[in-house]
Amino acid sequence: MMVKRIVSLILCFASYIIIAQTKQKFTISGKVRHSYAYYGGVEPSEEMLANQTKPRPYVGKTFYIRKGKVNNVKAKIILSFKADTAGNFSFELPPGIYSIIQEPQVKKLNIKFYKNQNIEADSNCLKNWWEKPYYILEIKDKSISGLDFKFHHPCFISDDIPCLNYIGPMPP
Repeated sequence: MMVKRIVSLILCFASYIIIAQTKQKFTISGKVRHSYAYYGGVEPSEEMLANQTKPRPYVGKTFYIRKGKVNNVKAKIILSFKADTAGNFSFELPPGIYSIIQEPQVKKLNIKFYKNQNIEADSNCLKNWWEKPYYILEIKDKSISGLDFKFHHPCFISDDIPCLNYIGPMPP
């Protein structure tokens, strides 16, 4: 009888530890930066060009998080986070594997939305880009810091989608 009580207490204590561990959250932090390509016109000095293309804080850039390694509209968005005025972000999640996606990846892909008279969209590239998360986050047993998300804006493209090309007229 005594052995049963001891075993029951041990199992109860082990269950408590497992439940406590699954509720533990870890802090994830980093920064988001973006840069712009030289758009043409009067040729700038090397210093001006370096300043133009230098990564800067991407203020207000919003990301969304789903569980798993592949973007799927059927999967629930469990969290969103936004870069502050310095481009920094921070949030908490329990251990697991997560997909960090961009705003256009939250809804079903509409390729026609990205095509217009001055923009060319590669359909296959868009499909692959949409399915693949911007970043796969694996949280094990500790906080993660120093994530560095970088975006580069090519000439005349305001979206952060790598599958778009400007095909319109160039400036004089």
